[in-house]
Amino acid sequence: MIQLVDKFERVHDYLRISLTDKCNLRCLYCNPDGDLEKLLHSQILSYDELTRLIRIFVSRLGTKKIRLTGGEPLARKDIVKFFETLSQFKKENPFQLCVTTNGTLLEDKIEQLKHHGLDKINISLDSLQRERFEKITGQDSLETVLRSVDLAESLGFTPVKINVVVMRGINDDEVLDFIEFAKDRMINIRFIEFMPFSENKWSENSFISYQELKNIISERYELKELHHEIQRVAKDFKIQNHKATVSFISSISNHFCGSCNRLRITSSGKLKLCLFTPINEELDLRKLLRSPGVSDDEIVRFINNSLDRKNFQHPDVGELLKLEKNNMLAIGG
Repeated sequence: MIQLVDKFERVHDYLRISLTDKCNLRCLYCNPDGDLEKLLHSQILSYDELTRLIRIFVSRLGTKKIRLTGGEPLARKDIVKFFETLSQFKKENPFQLCVTTNGTLLEDKIEQLKHHGLDKINISLDSLQRERFEKITGQDSLETVLRSVDLAESLGFTPVKINVVVMRGINDDEVLDFIEFAKDRMINIRFIEFMPFSENKWSENSFISYQELKNIISERYELKELHHEIQRVAKDFKIQNHKATVSFISSISNHFCGSCNRLRITSSGKLKLCLFTPINEELDLRKLLRSPGVSDDEIVRFINNSLDRKNFQHPDVGELLKLEKNNMLAIGG
């Protein structure tokens, strides 16, 4: 088995795959206008192509964790059947299978997904206030998402991870409300710094750093830092005298590039070595998968050789703001 190691000696054993660029929400930090051009069905990887790639990454390239994202991954047709297919492979080739979802389409699928091998779940939730939730996402679905959180917790997903993108002047006044919501439950609240992507109207005025968020929480709660393996991207803390944990994803103010262990495949089948890889530097896996006669060995070599191109860290904010067609819907975060 080959290990995916770049020139900085970082081992890449975590793969994030965007299943679709479509989403039923239009969140302020992702697709606020709801008018980003969507891919044709023929332009996204088929389930057979995705299964082939997952088999290659897990059995040939040492991938230990795969996260399925979107858009909204559960919006893709026949997603449960896809999980059923993966579950057969997963029985003989163990890996951790995770999903990040907005939670609006989860209720009627979560039990089947768990039955077919879903190990971990992250649910995006950026406000606990109904009107504000609708303002942020474009849809009045807060109660649906909250039921999904409850159901995930009851089914034994430990912990249920809740992703909160914090934007100054939008939802930063709810930081302590989220702690109150989670503190006595098996929940990990993950506060994510607002990141600049195409068309999401990022500005310094709307940005709030993880250190400021941590200070807000520390005024009321005692936080004890938790230490994990070096590849951990989140800064994790136990809320003393409570069940919940709180994490901070500091992609902008205090990046974690030095310990990066992840690769990304976009919904159109492009390999991204970094979340902020420019579109002209993406590597075309779809073309390889659809070229007659291309063997798994050739795909393995292509992926392995691509690691030589990975930079040590992503550009600064000024450069990120200049990137074109770098939107979260296709990348999957």
